[in-house]
Amino acid sequence: MKKFASILGLWLLAVGLVVVGWWLGFRERLLSEAYAIPVVDKHLTDASKTAMLIEQIDSGRIADARHFLQLQLDGDILTVHTLLGSSDARTRDLAQKVFARIARYRAENPVSYTGQLSQSSADVDAKIAEILQAARQEQTE
Repeated sequence: MKKFASILGLWLLAVGLVVVGWWLGFRERLLSEAYAIPVVDKHLTDASKTAMLIEQIDSGRIADARHFLQLQLDGDILTVHTLLGSSDARTRDLAQKVFARIARYRAENPVSYTGQLSQSSADVDAKIAEILQAARQEQTE
């Protein structure tokens, strides 16, 4: 009887380990699938942007490439600023330093794009200027 109980116990342990392994593997598969598609999409988008920038630079449209990067940076500034409220102190400090550096650069090198690509609205420009000015003031205090 003792032998039967130990065999049954080992068998139940083996079944339990198989079930736990299956469950962990299934969860991992779901998580990897949930992240794989957005990661691929992000890299495709990045590749498309990079190819366009290289094309603009190679064709001598440096101002267009610079303006495109400026618009992309403005979008990043707005996104980061929007998400800062739910971030940790380290991230907020880093964002403030990055924004202050961008503000200093823009003060020394004002934007003067007159090409055919779309321009951002005055409201967006004002919001970005406000964010960068606040970061710059905080940096100098």
